Amino acid sequence: MCNKAGFNNNWNNHFANKWGSHQEHPFKKVWKEKMQQAPHNVPANVRELDDKFELHLIAPGFVKSDFQIAIVDKALSIYVEVKNETSETWKRQEYSKKTFERKFELNDKIDKTAIVAKYENGILILSLPKLEGHETERQAIEIA
Repeated sequence: MCNKAGFNNNWNNHFANKWGSHQEHPFKKVWKEKMQQAPHNVPANVRELDDKFELHLIAPGFVKSDFQIAIVDKALSIYVEVKNETSETWKRQEYSKKTFERKFELNDKIDKTAIVAKYENGILILSLPKLEGHETERQAIEIA
């Protein structure tokens, strides 16, 4: 018969001694620090409508004043810098706001002077209207 309590104590002590009194693995700490400093790419969806392009950037937890949006040459740049104001200690943390920058090349069809942005429900939505003469033409074709 197995002494379950004795086995568990020996098992736990084995790892406690290996990493020093129940501390986490030293590489895990380094990994966490590196991941917190790593640039974060937020997901984006782009769709083309008849008269404009729409860019949806999924970025929950921000306010609209956090976003810096600019056009440099032919690129649309969206930048957010997160300043760690508080050092809260979480028991488990799977999400945190991170600094990010996304750049999108703009083609000659887009009217750069009429770009509009709005932020609602954690999604930044940019409307990129097409220049006159570049609208998508549609023609229905009947099946014989």
